[in-house]
Amino acid sequence: MRGPSFSVLLFILAAASALALGGCGGAEYAGVELSRYVPGEYLDGVAASLERAGQNGPELLDAITRAPVSDRETLAFLVANLPSVDLATATADFLLETVSLSREARERFPWGSTVPHHIYLHYVLAPRVSQEPLENWRGHLLEELTPRLAGLSSMEQAALEVNRWCGEHVGFRPTQRRDQGVFETLASGYGRCEEMMIVHIAACRSVGIPAREAWTPYWATCDNNHAWTELWIDGDWHYTGACEPRDALDDAWFSDRVRGAALVLSSVYGAATPDEDIYRAEERSSLVNSISHYAEAGTLSVAVTEQGVPAVDVPVTVSVWNFGALRAIARLDTDTSGRAALSLGEGAYFVCAGSPGSYDWSLADVRSGERTDLGLALDSVPPFEGEFRLMYERGS
Repeated sequence: MRGPSFSVLLFILAAASALALGGCGGAEYAGVELSRYVPGEYLDGVAASLERAGQNGPELLDAITRAPVSDRETLAFLVANLPSVDLATATADFLLETVSLSREARERFPWGSTVPHHIYLHYVLAPRVSQEPLENWRGHLLEELTPRLAGLSSMEQAALEVNRWCGEHVGFRPTQRRDQGVFETLASGYGRCEEMMIVHIAACRSVGIPAREAWTPYWATCDNNHAWTELWIDGDWHYTGACEPRDALDDAWFSDRVRGAALVLSSVYGAATPDEDIYRAEERSSLVNSISHYAEAGTLSVAVTEQGVPAVDVPVTVSVWNFGALRAIARLDTDTSGRAALSLGEGAYFVCAGSPGSYDWSLADVRSGERTDLGLALDSVPPFEGEFRLMYERGS
């Protein structure tokens, strides 16, 4: 039997090389060899971003090819993790300025050199906080805040001063469900808690202080929910009320309330670091379960079966009583063993597994430092009446 021809071998080697560089043709875009500009660890992500960007792909490529050599790795991380909505609209100038001004802030302030590179990428470079419009706020905020931080060498003192500036410019007032942008909130002088948080996090990032969004989906002890800021200061995460200045970190109007929280989530631009409790890992963003930083927490472990067999990929929903109804605070899918587990603050929870027509539910009592095991069977649905009233009467 004859072996493959020399030309076939060359084709195979070229294809293997392309896969190694970028996967599925990702090493080249519009005739440009991406590996010339993009570090290997980000090739696949950048190639996917260029493809998803559609007509805006050339704009992203323009930024990639124009970036200085010293900024290529940072820009590649930024592009590889842009959400789809930003891939369609981000300009080359916006991306290049984001990278450049982030680096400038890191070099300008004495605390910049103390921030580990992965923390810098996830929580300083990140160009958006939540669902606000994508805006180029770095230059404006850097110019505004630099005089206020003059002479400060402590990251903690700088963080407190940034929040004082924010408090002078933004107060609380309900707006609408759609998040305002940074400039809209600054111009109006008010916003919801999430909009106050967006301004505060943008301000912190603009001067090289790592910051991220934190929130509780619903309080377990009263109606409503809340969002605030978490700051990475000298190796640890701390919290503060956004645009609500205090003289110390880990001190806010909600400090007592958050100690009784059911769940606190923190958002991450890109994949979360494995040293945190990851609630959900998406392709380009992650959510961290931060409840253990705030409250006495335990573990809820739910085993779901159907006809005696572990039920795989079944949604499990955990709810609390809020605004006169059961409100979902978390949803997980069962693993290959039919189980789902979650860290929660101490308290009682309504837990439901399955879907309409095939579900089961129960109350779960989570205690600090303990594991609560709960079994749910999709072929055995109890009536709601009695235990539903019990949940309401306990005020959980």
